[in-house]
Amino acid sequence: MDDKKRILVSAAIVCVVLLAVLSSFLPNIFLKPPEVVVADPNDTSSLPPEPGDTSEPHGVIVDVTPQTVQSIIAGLERYESYSRGMTVEYFDDDGQSLGVTNIQVWADGGWLRSSAALSSGAVENAIVGNGTLWLWYGSERTLYTGPADRLSDDLLQYIPTYEDVLALDRDSITAAGYVERGGVPCIYVEAKGSLSGYVERYWISETGGLLMAAETEKDGVLIYSMASNEVVSPMEQSAAAFTLPDGTVLYAPLDVASS
Repeated sequence: MDDKKRILVSAAIVCVVLLAVLSSFLPNIFLKPPEVVVADPNDTSSLPPEPGDTSEPHGVIVDVTPQTVQSIIAGLERYESYSRGMTVEYFDDDGQSLGVTNIQVWADGGWLRSSAALSSGAVENAIVGNGTLWLWYGSERTLYTGPADRLSDDLLQYIPTYEDVLALDRDSITAAGYVERGGVPCIYVEAKGSLSGYVERYWISETGGLLMAAETEKDGVLIYSMASNEVVSPMEQSAAAFTLPDGTVLYAPLDVASS
């Protein structure tokens, strides 16, 4: 296959991936914060600090309810520099797995690199920064390059975007609260479409603003799940994280550039 055909094929694949993820979810999450004090993980309302804790509170105690959860999420700050691994799995209408995708992510200074090991065996690599997307597969040197927007980072990680959660009809939110997920204090949101049959669940880190887990059910059958490994912030340094296959360095984190 010549370079022109490879680029066209890569572009088509990217379009299919982005459309598939966009159509699979109603979820999204991020902006800037009023600070929130984490409550009892097993309760849907905030509680005061434990007895004996004489430290001053770092924010206003806020109840997390279906009526307040979107404004609280809008007040979260996402880590500016982090790295982590994630597992994403899709299922058919009978609940049978369609395959697992393992994704490694590095983010720093407004740049993001994702490396997704697809169930087909292919590895999809992408870098997003300065309004541009670079995408390639495995060790191939053929690149797809195109414009990127604020949704590209999450879509290339195969995860819902924060804007989707903020755009939910408030009446569709059936549950919300503080919970613990994998040892991480999270804000939990559950939403149900009145006609679609979809139920969506999200666990968002209260401290790092990142989506830690998500599930989508259709008519009671799980069709999507996502789980994050431990988040490292600042990101684990990798001099090659934002380097193209031809050796072009698009961005060098300060810690790497100065070492």
